[in-house]
Amino acid sequence: MPSPNLLLTGATGFIGFKVLLKALEQGYNVRAAVRSASKAEYLATHPKILALDRPHQLSFIEVPDITAEDAYHDAIKGITYVIHLAAPLPSPSLDLEKGIYEPNVKSAVNILYAAIREPSVKKIVATSSIAGNTPLGSTSTKITAESRVPDLPGPYQSPLHAYVAGKVAALNAMDKFVVDNNPDFDVVKVYPGFVFGRDDRALKPQDMLASTNALILGSITGQKGPDVLPSGVIHVEDTSNLFLWGLKPDAPANIGATIRGMLNDTWDIVKKHFPKAVEDGVFTQGSFANFEIDWDSTLTESHFGFKFRSFEEMVVDVASQYLELSGKGNNSAKGSSL
Repeated sequence: MPSPNLLLTGATGFIGFKVLLKALEQGYNVRAAVRSASKAEYLATHPKILALDRPHQLSFIEVPDITAEDAYHDAIKGITYVIHLAAPLPSPSLDLEKGIYEPNVKSAVNILYAAIREPSVKKIVATSSIAGNTPLGSTSTKITAESRVPDLPGPYQSPLHAYVAGKVAALNAMDKFVVDNNPDFDVVKVYPGFVFGRDDRALKPQDMLASTNALILGSITGQKGPDVLPSGVIHVEDTSNLFLWGLKPDAPANIGATIRGMLNDTWDIVKKHFPKAVEDGVFTQGSFANFEIDWDSTLTESHFGFKFRSFEEMVVDVASQYLELSGKGNNSAKGSSL
């Protein structure tokens, strides 16, 4: 087996799995950092991975605790490139401080300090989020990948509050690391909004709920959103491409990755593209609300020479996959006007 040249964390996640597939397709030899042997087995035996038939390009290393100071000490040995995606999402089942805030901050810092001790590393592409540099609440101020906000003190009132605070602190800590240490490797940060699109991990409908796709699915299956969320979204295809494009020599240090998308527009999109599923009651109107933010990612489009996929495309892809996996594919989208 050839030596791995790309360390990927978070490969079992929605974005990470898509990045893994694309990295293998593009010829990278990937070392996937996973929390347990069962996670490695899950990836190695997943039908999408098996279909690529490239077992020689994929190896695994266990990192059971991403908050440990030496978490990535062994994982990063001999590695040239790192794509760092491992971080918890806001969940009511997690402790606000220990389960959400601290892992977001410590995992980002730990991988940087592991890299500074490993001379083979040339570049780290790390996930941030629009939550990491967007002021809390609706704002008319234009936000770009260069914007920053100060750390948010605890105690935290909700999983979302803890998550936002963790993303803010992680971004500020990564910036400080670069200033304080002037590393020989480059550090690139990517700022996705809410990520939607086909989930390559999903083998049954309920699998789609283990991602931010749950927001779109909730809005078309009669549910009500618990929080008012910012209006930044991105297609999983675009965000996974940006993580890999971030490895290019000329990639900017900060990559904006979001466009405007309002969850309460989802129902009109579904009625347009899936009228039979609406008529049959497969899809029913829910209520998920957003607040407006002015997040500008146009420099990303101009630098990499592409156009972000629309929110409409995201909704159609999620709804189509749900129908396929639930065996209701006869309700698939009518002629697309995307």
